[in-house]
Amino acid sequence: MAATAHSDPYAIFMRKIGYSVGLDLTAARVEDLVTRYLQDRDLTMTSWRELVTGSKNEGSWGLNESAVKNIGDFFCSLRLILRASGDILILENLDAMAICIELLDEEERKEAQDFLLLWAILVNDGEIFVNLLLANFEDKQAKETLRAMMLQKRADLSGYLLGKASARQINRVIMIERQEKNKGSAGVGRSVASLKRAQPLQYEKVSVRASEKGDEIEFSDDYFSKVPKVRKRWAVSLGLWDNKMGLTQRGRDFLFGLRRAGYVDDDDRFTFWPMDYELVRSGFKSDLFGKDTKSLWTCLVEYGTAYSSLSVKPHVKGDEDLAVEFIGEMMKVFRSLHVRKVMLRRELPITIVYPAAVAIACARGKSVINLPAAISTEQMSEQRRIALRRSRKTGGALSIKR
Repeated sequence: MAATAHSDPYAIFMRKIGYSVGLDLTAARVEDLVTRYLQDRDLTMTSWRELVTGSKNEGSWGLNESAVKNIGDFFCSLRLILRASGDILILENLDAMAICIELLDEEERKEAQDFLLLWAILVNDGEIFVNLLLANFEDKQAKETLRAMMLQKRADLSGYLLGKASARQINRVIMIERQEKNKGSAGVGRSVASLKRAQPLQYEKVSVRASEKGDEIEFSDDYFSKVPKVRKRWAVSLGLWDNKMGLTQRGRDFLFGLRRAGYVDDDDRFTFWPMDYELVRSGFKSDLFGKDTKSLWTCLVEYGTAYSSLSVKPHVKGDEDLAVEFIGEMMKVFRSLHVRKVMLRRELPITIVYPAAVAIACARGKSVINLPAAISTEQMSEQRRIALRRSRKTGGALSIKR
């Protein structure tokens, strides 16, 4: 089972986190969360509240009650935990981190956790984080880069999503700031579900550059006093930025890798289009962007290459045996966690398997086997040891055949 936090289907077209509170000390707090999860083999609302508000002398954070919600909301945006009906559900990135910690030696763990935190940031806030990094966190340059990136995204999407309704949705989402609880002028009296297309789009091309009232890309007075500072601290914790020297060598290598993979254009603007499974999950066609649509595995490998010089081992006969053994080890850890939900943990989503596999390879400094190819080969075997079930929510889920 993979818990899913539902959202506006069009939100996948802009990778940003809308929250401005609860974002401090992210790397340290994520590490504490993983440690608590592994220690208790689960996370409940009681243990979450204790971690947030408990005494610092006992390893907790010593924060007030409001932080239980604020940090919880932020961690949900990073796909770590979901607060739901007085309970805590574990999301894919926390499980991936926990699996890596369990399967790696102590000296290897930080590299794996750093990559997975970077992955969580890229998927959920990448178009803010990386563009600020490209702008060296300088206000004037960042404002120009972010505005240009968003205007270009609006224009590019007009070639894929046609019609006035889509143009309005795109303009509403591809904005620098958007209140999480504000439905906006286009959503008054409408549920999130109603935002999905209920009928075929009219083939009337409308430029999403043409802003209607409220669609202008504006920055509030305090935007640059809050947002870049937090992202800069993320970059420092990930080894990409130094407060005295600016971009580190790793930061330069990372940005070079993103340029080489096509995420950064000639004008130094970073764009991370939705992956195929994200499109399907939100009700769009998986090939919306044609040959430019990337898979989860492709994106993970490209980011792993940029951040940790990852390489992929060419697929050869016998790799399916390695994949079966590796996935079996992951499944064992997966089923030992979130013990209250263990009966629902019969399948391991690829949104956990693939990131964990790439993170482990990055940590060990070794080539990663081509898991999709190995799993595909295994599916053609007369005696399959692993079953792959296609999933609209996660792209796919694996189970061990008995």
